[in-house]
Amino acid sequence: MDNDSTGGNSLQEILQERAKILSEVPAPEEDREKISVFSFQLGEEHYGIELRYLAETRRSVPVRRLPSAPSHLVGIINLRGELLPVIDLCPILGLPQKEWNKIVPTLLVLGLKENKWAVVVDSARDILTFSTKEIMPPPLSLDPERAAFIRGELLLENRPLSLLDMERLQQDPRLVVKET
Repeated sequence: MDNDSTGGNSLQEILQERAKILSEVPAPEEDREKISVFSFQLGEEHYGIELRYLAETRRSVPVRRLPSAPSHLVGIINLRGELLPVIDLCPILGLPQKEWNKIVPTLLVLGLKENKWAVVVDSARDILTFSTKEIMPPPLSLDPERAAFIRGELLLENRPLSLLDMERLQQDPRLVVKET
């Protein structure tokens, strides 16, 4: 009978320990909200867009120029039978504008709601994942016109990466297609 009571106590202790462990509320994860960002380079600056807006990337893409087009409209491309405008973000973001060749180095094809368009960039970089807590507000010294399109800043290898606000960018009057 001593064996049973020792075995019973032992079993009871084990069950109590398991019950205690199971009843403990786990500590909340600090970094539950993550953001995946596709990073790219425009001139000397590093930018990023949320991965959910990126449909695809293309390299060495021929672009058809349009006569009398605004400075931010590089031209159009035919992507599998769909004509897409190709946008240069430099004049919109207040960066020095480049003269792009007929073949642009890298295009980011973006899908926002029902719209699809392409953005020319100097180079595509990486897909990065950050905690939303790591996103800092844009610097106060940033030009207000440019700051309107920056959702926040991330620090990447001691260099700032400006996270673009794609919703605001899409609503910019220079990029809105007006139906008549």
